[in-house]
Amino acid sequence: MTDLGIKNLTVNNWLEPDEPSKIFVRISSDGQPYPMTGDECANVILEPNLLETVPLDIRRLFEVTRGAMVYSYFFYPMWTLAVEQLFRVAEAAISHKCQAKGAPASKDTLKKKIDWLIEVSEIPESERTTWNWIREARNWASHLETQTILTPSMAIQLLEAVTERINSLFRGG
Repeated sequence: MTDLGIKNLTVNNWLEPDEPSKIFVRISSDGQPYPMTGDECANVILEPNLLETVPLDIRRLFEVTRGAMVYSYFFYPMWTLAVEQLFRVAEAAISHKCQAKGAPASKDTLKKKIDWLIEVSEIPESERTTWNWIREARNWASHLETQTILTPSMAIQLLEAVTERINSLFRGG
């Protein structure tokens, strides 16, 4: 660790699990905790997938996000960086959906785009709170004042939730 409180990356340690990664455990079939391996971590992260109906550009952005999350096992602060990017991927998905559905040019902010997609029934009203939370999280991630560190469990839960929201935008055409 450096005086910054994060791993001091070197050519000798960049492929070693970051110390905080070693404290996260899985529970064995006999109820005993054991450290999560990099492969187990990657398997959990690689499970959520975007549908083939999601535009290619959005799927590319998403893969970069998941890649950063997988490598978080080796550099713990990347969990947060990956989640910050995940929120921007969600914004890109909203923008793409608005463009595909012919949103008026006046729908030029993420809030206006979300509201318009709800108005035209592309997003159910019941999802308004979730999408507005994603919008607020995107704002937080894009206007940082200090480094925040998210835990792997928080990052993975957000990955699963946002993946489902993006998929819902493009399910069925």
